[in-house]
Amino acid sequence: MTRIANDNPIDQDGDVKDNIILPFQLQESGLRGRAIRLGSELDTIISAHDYPPAISHLLADTITLAVALSSMLKYDGIFTLQASGKGTVKTLVADMTHEGHIRGCATFDKDTLDTLGTSDNGIYDGHTLTDLLGDGYIAFTVDQGDNTERYQGIVSLEGESLQDSIVHYFEQSEQLRTSLYVAARKGDDNKWNSGALMLQYLPDDHAPNNDVVSFNDKEESERKEDWHRSKTLLQTCTDDEILNKDMHINELLRRLFHEEGVIVYEEKDLRHQCRCSQDRVQHVIDGLSEEDREHAAKDGKIEMTCEFCSKTYIIDV
Repeated sequence: MTRIANDNPIDQDGDVKDNIILPFQLQESGLRGRAIRLGSELDTIISAHDYPPAISHLLADTITLAVALSSMLKYDGIFTLQASGKGTVKTLVADMTHEGHIRGCATFDKDTLDTLGTSDNGIYDGHTLTDLLGDGYIAFTVDQGDNTERYQGIVSLEGESLQDSIVHYFEQSEQLRTSLYVAARKGDDNKWNSGALMLQYLPDDHAPNNDVVSFNDKEESERKEDWHRSKTLLQTCTDDEILNKDMHINELLRRLFHEEGVIVYEEKDLRHQCRCSQDRVQHVIDGLSEEDREHAAKDGKIEMTCEFCSKTYIIDV
């Protein structure tokens, strides 16, 4: 299903929809993109943990970036985005299944975090990316099961945000140049929401219908001009616009790219769903030695808590 981005779909309760991926294409240039809006599902993930504001913001960015990157791929399995560092924050992990199920978590040293100073340019509650993660890297993995080779990309942490590191990775490839805008924050209602816009310069990209010009049908000079113009328009987006809960993402796309002509395609719903279960936990415990089980048990029971959703399982050993 395609349509011009000039109407604002609403959900059954009459509210502007969030927790969606909206594919779109620019008519003038043929460039494709993705728009992401996360609200209640993102807040559910973060609210399951008692993270400090800086860690919550980092995790919100990680989840939103994972959704944005995975939305550009065709896969049948799990896409995982992980940031690892040698600083206060050890790991940030977010993943999304091809069905649109998302989750995320973080590990960090609270004592070290409490001793960190703040910076005027620290976007994470006064802390910079370097303050929190130090030297490190970002890895993204596509796992489609045992019978398919896993794909993994790795890039060092660069810039002031996780977004900067991802863009730096794509800039190294002339075949996959990417413009990306991500924002996340905790609103006045004490709930987290986020948004992302993503455009990619794909040489093998073809229009899905005859109503849209093909990016590949143009001369290289025209394609570069289209790319730079569209990239500039995307970067005029503000946090207030992309995080405005009263504005559907369709309206934002129309405001940014009205001169380009925007066609939007069928949206994909996102929801939080962890993959932990009693059976999975039992399988882990079954794999322990008898000595390890005895060491972990208290009063004949082992208690395990999922790092992703904070659900606690109690196993009688």
